[in-house]
Parts: sequence; C-alpha cells; structure tokens
Amino acid sequence: MLNNSPLITTVILALGAALSGCHTHLNGQPDEPSAQVSYSVDQKVENIVYTSPDWPEPLQADLYLPKKRGLRPVVLMIHGGGWANRSRDDMAGISRKLMQHGYAVLNVSYRFAPSYTYPAQLHDLQQALSWLTQNASRFRLDLERVNTWGYSSGAHLAALIASIEQGRNSSTNNYQLPRVRSVVAGGIPSDLRKYSGSPIVMRFMGGDQHEMPQRYAEASPAFHVSNDDPPVFLYHGKLDTLVAEDQASDYYQALRAAGVEAELYLHRWHGHISMFLFGGDAEDKAIAFLNRNNSLMRLTAME
Repeated sequence: MLNNSPLITTVILALGAALSGCHTHLNGQPDEPSAQVSYSVDQKVENIVYTSPDWPEPLQADLYLPKKRGLRPVVLMIHGGGWANRSRDDMAGISRKLMQHGYAVLNVSYRFAPSYTYPAQLHDLQQALSWLTQNASRFRLDLERVNTWGYSSGAHLAALIASIEQGRNSSTNNYQLPRVRSVVAGGIPSDLRKYSGSPIVMRFMGGDQHEMPQRYAEASPAFHVSNDDPPVFLYHGKLDTLVAEDQASDYYQALRAAGVEAELYLHRWHGHISMFLFGGDAEDKAIAFLNRNNSLMRLTAME
C-alpha cells in the first residue's frame, strides 16, 4: 500500500482537477456561510385548486410551508415536459429543498398542449400569482419576495411570467399581481424563434414560426428583455441536445447587455436530463442567488 501511495495521490489530484473544471459559472458571486439551520415542514397543503371557478379546467398545486417566524418568501415552481406532459411531482424534491431553506413554495400544474396552446399556460401562471395574492395573509406569504423557478419548458414559463408586462394579455384583472423578484431557469428554451419546424414547439404554439412570427416573438423571454427585468440565474448542460446551450448563453448575454443582474452556470458533462437529475451543485448556487436577491441571509439572522 505504501508503494502505491504516490499513484493514489496522483489519481486523487487528477480527479480533483477534472471535477473542478466541470462547470463554468459566469458572473457568479462568492459563496457566503449560511446563518440559518434547515427549516422543518410547518405544513404541506396538497392539491390546492388555484384557478378561479370559471377557468376552462381546475388546476392544482402543492404548497410547501417552512416552520419559521414572520413572512415567508415565495417561489412559484413550474415543471417541464415540453409544455405537453410530466407533472409537478417532478419538482417535489427541489420544492422541499427550497422549503428547508426558508421559502414557501407553490408547485403548480398547468394546462397542456396541444389541447391548449400559448398563451394558455401563461394565463395559468397569472392565476397562480393571483392565488398567492388572495392567500398571502392566510399563509404569511411575502408578496414583496415572490420568485419563479422552472426547468426546461417550465424554465421558459418561469422567465416569461417574470419578464412580460403583467397587464398585457392578463387573465386576472381583479387583483394586482405581485412583481417577480428573481428567476431561476434550468435548461431554458429562451428564444422560440430558433425552433422553426420543431414538432414540440409547433404543438405548443399552434403552428410554425414562419406562420406566426410575432406570436413566436411574444412567447420568447429573450424578446422581452429590458432593463427592468428581475435578476435571472440560468443553469444548463453543455451536452444538452434537446435545448441548445446558446438558448441559455445568448439569453444571458442579452440580460447583461440590458443591465439586468444575471448568472450563468454551465456544466461540461451534463445533458438536458442529467442536468435536471444531478444538478445539485447548480441548485445550491441558485438558492444562494435567491437568498441574495431576497435578502434572506440578513433577515434570517434577525429572526
């Protein structure tokens, strides 16, 4: 064993060097030591119908509530699936992780394509924001600290609901919707104009890009970039063959050019699915990003 120790040391050092170069984090901030302990579950309210009674179909969500004093910052959680399948169960793990960090999480379902095309899903999320407004006092939700998080098509919706003018195409005129404070988007298709001929996107949009160019533009978060957008954390696998890396990197550059705070985390060895399944380090960086933008570290220390 002693004779092999130099070899073992060399292997360990090589592995460490390889792993340290697995990701690129653009505009990332230094990690700060957490002042909080992990929060336990105060309450999990399942199968909430968050839509109004006259909605085309009732839509449900699960609400995760941390056991903590004072108002709770909120994350609106949105699952992926090509706007056409999967379920909010996919986001249960990250919802619970966020709850343990002190966030209330509303993990939502939404209507699927092709039965419902854009902007139906955007309107569903506006209903979710309206539900948060109506139930803020009941669940001690802080409407000044509402954030969105999504992966894949859920990331597209998370960014879109945050950047689009809330009064435009709004389905909820009876309530003032809260302004989104920050966005976390993984594996995001940020510019649908790049997807001419894509069956998945055509199913969501109700036609091809050349048939409805303005509609494709309006459905693209990249089209809505402006200097009043909330901060955005993007994470993406460089081996992603379903959603190309430039969907994240071009969006990041556009946000930065507009003066919007943005971070981009790229993992060298992950594709679309593995980034979702094994992107724990990216999620940790994203939570630190949320903490900074919600002043959670300072507020936790005061509790």
